[in-house]
Amino acid sequence: MDETQAQKPSYEEWMYWSQVIIDRLTTIIHVYNKPPYPEVFMPDNERQLKVSLTVDVLRRLHTLTDENDFRAGLKSSDMSENRVIADIQPLFRDVLHRLPTLSLDMQRLLKSPWYDKCSGKVANELFRGRDDREAEGIGSGHPEHGRLPEVVENLLEREEMGGIRAVSEEKAPQNAPALRREELARLWGKRNSAFLRSAGRVD
Repeated sequence: MDETQAQKPSYEEWMYWSQVIIDRLTTIIHVYNKPPYPEVFMPDNERQLKVSLTVDVLRRLHTLTDENDFRAGLKSSDMSENRVIADIQPLFRDVLHRLPTLSLDMQRLLKSPWYDKCSGKVANELFRGRDDREAEGIGSGHPEHGRLPEVVENLLEREEMGGIRAVSEEKAPQNAPALRREELARLWGKRNSAFLRSAGRVD
């Protein structure tokens, strides 16, 4: 393990991958709510339960990464970031635990394999990541098959085993387009607040 991998993930890494998870979970909820192939049967009560559980994780991630709540609630920048990271870790573990089942459901509802030649744009982005940034796709849901599950597992392991925290950087990992944290929160709110409200999950 090189020096970078031995360090705890930076705050920006946690925020970046939180946004990736939010994007993938949002797609998953839409697929549960409106399966593209009506002939693929899943009982309504099962789908509704899975939507509810996934929306709950989504809401908690959004709360922790919302810039306005973050600024209003805490004064010390360093203490705030460490507190957010501590609160995010159980959610990442929860997501890691759920991903295998979510991937199986999505493969079924989208009638698509996870590994290659995905069936359509939605499936390709979900399993292989946007613009084929494969580290951002959910893949099989299992860390041993790489992609987002492996990234999440790696972040949690680095946090547990690392010594000092990696220096914060403006550039996001994987050479993906960098977005400032407040911009991520603004985009999330703009794209998803109406959806969450329609799902009956926003007060």
